[in-house]
Amino acid sequence: MLEKWIRLLTKARWVVVLLWIALAGGLMASAQAGWLPDLTQIVRETEAKFIPADAESMQAAAIAGQINPNNKSRSNAVIVLNREGGLKDADRTWLQAKIKQLNDSRDALEIVNVTSLFDVPEFAQKFESKDKSTVLTLLDFAKPENSPSAQENLDTIRDILKQDLPSGASAELTGSAPISTDFQKSSEEGLKKTEVLTVVLVLVILLVVFRSPIAPLIPLFTIALSFLVARTFVGVAADWGMPVSSFTESFLIAVLFGAGTDYCILLIQRFREELSHGHDRVEALLRTTRTVGKTVIFSASTVLIAFFLIGFAQFGMYQSAVGVSIGMLITLLAGLTLTPALLLILGPKMFWPVRIRPGQGHGESRLWGKLAGLSARRPATVLLVTLIVTAPIAFLFHGQRSFDDLAEINPNAGSVVGFQTVKDKFGAGEVFPVTATITSAKSMRTPEALAAIEASTAVVAKAPHVAEVRSATRPLGQQIGELTVPDQLGKTTQATLDIAGGVGQIASGLGRARAELQQGAAPLGELSGGLTQMAASTRDAQQGLRQVGGGLAELRQGLAGTQQGAAQAEAAAASMGGDLAQLAEQHPELAQDPAYQALLAKQAGLAGALPQLSGGLGQLEQGAAALTPAVTQIGAGLGQLADGQTQAASGIGQLQAGLSQLDKGLGDGVAALGQAADGLKQVGAAQKMIAEQAGKQIAGWQIPADVIESADFKRSLEVYMSPDGKTTKLEIVLSSHPYSKEAMEAIDDLRRTIQMSFSGSAIGDASVKLAGTTAQYHELDRISNDDFIRTGVLVLIGIYLVLALLLRSVLAPLYILLSLAFNYLITMGIVEFIFVQLLGYPGLSWTVSFFVFLMIVALGVDYSIFLMARFKEEYRPGGVIPAMAKAMKTTGGVIISAAVIMGGTFAAFMYSGVNTLVQIGAGIVIGLGLYTTVFMGLVVPAIAMLFGEANWWPFTRGRKQTAAAGAAREAADAPPQLRAGEAQLELDSGR
Repeated sequence: MLEKWIRLLTKARWVVVLLWIALAGGLMASAQAGWLPDLTQIVRETEAKFIPADAESMQAAAIAGQINPNNKSRSNAVIVLNREGGLKDADRTWLQAKIKQLNDSRDALEIVNVTSLFDVPEFAQKFESKDKSTVLTLLDFAKPENSPSAQENLDTIRDILKQDLPSGASAELTGSAPISTDFQKSSEEGLKKTEVLTVVLVLVILLVVFRSPIAPLIPLFTIALSFLVARTFVGVAADWGMPVSSFTESFLIAVLFGAGTDYCILLIQRFREELSHGHDRVEALLRTTRTVGKTVIFSASTVLIAFFLIGFAQFGMYQSAVGVSIGMLITLLAGLTLTPALLLILGPKMFWPVRIRPGQGHGESRLWGKLAGLSARRPATVLLVTLIVTAPIAFLFHGQRSFDDLAEINPNAGSVVGFQTVKDKFGAGEVFPVTATITSAKSMRTPEALAAIEASTAVVAKAPHVAEVRSATRPLGQQIGELTVPDQLGKTTQATLDIAGGVGQIASGLGRARAELQQGAAPLGELSGGLTQMAASTRDAQQGLRQVGGGLAELRQGLAGTQQGAAQAEAAAASMGGDLAQLAEQHPELAQDPAYQALLAKQAGLAGALPQLSGGLGQLEQGAAALTPAVTQIGAGLGQLADGQTQAASGIGQLQAGLSQLDKGLGDGVAALGQAADGLKQVGAAQKMIAEQAGKQIAGWQIPADVIESADFKRSLEVYMSPDGKTTKLEIVLSSHPYSKEAMEAIDDLRRTIQMSFSGSAIGDASVKLAGTTAQYHELDRISNDDFIRTGVLVLIGIYLVLALLLRSVLAPLYILLSLAFNYLITMGIVEFIFVQLLGYPGLSWTVSFFVFLMIVALGVDYSIFLMARFKEEYRPGGVIPAMAKAMKTTGGVIISAAVIMGGTFAAFMYSGVNTLVQIGAGIVIGLGLYTTVFMGLVVPAIAMLFGEANWWPFTRGRKQTAAAGAAREAADAPPQLRAGEAQLELDSGR
């Protein structure tokens, strides 16, 4: 297949070259014109952390966004105005003017809100440092921090803040959006540095290797065109959804220039070797592709497969390296088309000024020959000594990782300077608080639920690494004193004491009333006796009146009889007058009789008096008749009076008994009121003590229902609780650096603390999730570790299958992968020791361990393939040691050259200024250096020599037949004048 392709290529070599140039130029022009996606722009707009959508922090962030549906903020920044020694009035005036300017330009700058202490005086304690040297202003943006417009707006705001800034003051932008932007700028600047350094280093190394100004142009031209084409294809794939990050382009450059150049060197060196054997350029290229062509394909395949399998990672940052597989595929295609075309075009002239003479290939390495001899003589000793020397180094690797994004940015960048100012003046946690979202099946806009939230806030505020907690009940991070029981007790203490005083006064008044009552109760006995006597006298009078009534009745009867007798006497008197007159007539002499005259005068007087007497008696009888009812009534009245006097006397007795009871009750009441007054005084004292001790213990809390409906409290609920009341949040300001290990370790404890604080409360069923930078990185720690193991296993399996297919062996791929894994541990031990122990870093950047592993395994296995493929090619039945020795001497120089080039491309990372790239670059340089010297020079050859024929297990028989057939074919193809020389070389190797 390859031979047919090469023969076809000899006829179309110029067409191939022109097609590659046209393809690269066309794609690059299309990308610049905007017809195709630009990789750099896509990286800018891509979320750098790649947190999975189902991660808790992402869910919590989505929940928090539901609390205030009207809040359109998608990113934020903080203006940090600072003057050491204290801000001046001119500084504040300047800031107010800039805030007005920003408010006037809201639409143009896509600002949703500007929050400052000038607009909301209540925020003064939060937005101004205690020493009055720093003031913060919060800006909310409508666009995400990674959008192009947001980045442009930040640049505009930076320019605004530079205008008319008072001398001696500084104004910086920090917060999530500026830090993200500066991180992207640092990455891009680092990438530009690595691009230039990579090309320069590769060119210098190629000039040294080939000692020709023309030969280096072939790999450079091949890789440059491959990179331009691959970059565009990766951009298109990213536009379709493939993950990319700031690492994608960096790795694309390093791997393509490193691995691609290695493959070109392998092809060119073997091509020169074949030319030195007297073959023409076409035959030399045929023999080259027949031998190392397969090696290049398998080597590139391991890298391609390794990076392709990264696409199965769950973590987006790791997945972002999958774009390198596209680059490797294009580079492999270029290596099989463009590079052979250039070799055919240039032929031996490519090595000018060096002339290729018959039998003069690229030469054999004496150093590697000595290493082969050492491994052949004492393979077990070589392995044991190597293990003893290197194993302790592996134990230096403790997996210490750092998640500090700020360390990746130029320390002089405005976002870093501003963050450090906020950290010094307010605490680092103010910039990146942790948000705890709380969801409940029922509304939390109730006194009971709010009390539970307040209790949780109080508990969390006392948790380790927590500086402050803000919530619906503590919108400014401080407890609302008016709603605390101690405060309410404090306010009621005086009232309680006043009540105690009033009770005491009542007790005193009742005591006086009791004394007066006792004094007034003494005459009641005398009054009761007097009334009893009066009742008896009255009853006597009543009896007398009754007798008078009876006498009147008798009187009336007597008067009636007397009146009748008077009437009779009047009639008798009248009759007597007639009788006397008759007598006078009979006895006229009597007229002169004095006695008769006296009698007649008496009769006349009696006759005249008797009618008057009768009339008087009639009147007297009438008076007696009229007097009788009155006497009867008076008697009845006296009876009633006597009864009343008796009842009064009895009532006074009862009153005396009641007064006695009242006196006793007053005595008991006075005593009870005295005790109540004492108790109220004790309650007042207890209330005062509780109020005074409120700051020393968790205070009780109570919110009246009407307070919830107040305007001030509603503003707090709008910020911290959803309209339906089923979602709320706590903003937790950490006292530790938000990127620190201590802060991240506190996340799980905080979640448990919040969840447990709701146990048994009105919202015991609440669900708690945490969001924020610290929470995200805490999840990244776990996710990246889990994905490292999962993806690492996939990569090792993929590489193992390629090696097993290439070497037709089950055993050899195992010890090659073991050597790569052991080399990785040693490398990480050295890297961690250098950066953590010597340079004082808190840990290696969190992605370093994964990417160093990926590069060392995926790229380091290339050198194993170079060596083992030549070993397989040179192997003859029973000749394991000579075959390995030959392979080491012929490929050792190529391996070192390739490793130097690969290491050089990654060494350029060390000048990027980005900590992660510096550490990755150092790790790969150290790892490849160790592997190509210690492991490829000693360990792998020693293991292969120890296993002997078992290297090809379980395909030993097939291996012998294949090796014999290969030897016969090569002997037939070799020029006659070279066969003797090659035989002698094999004998020398055997010795």
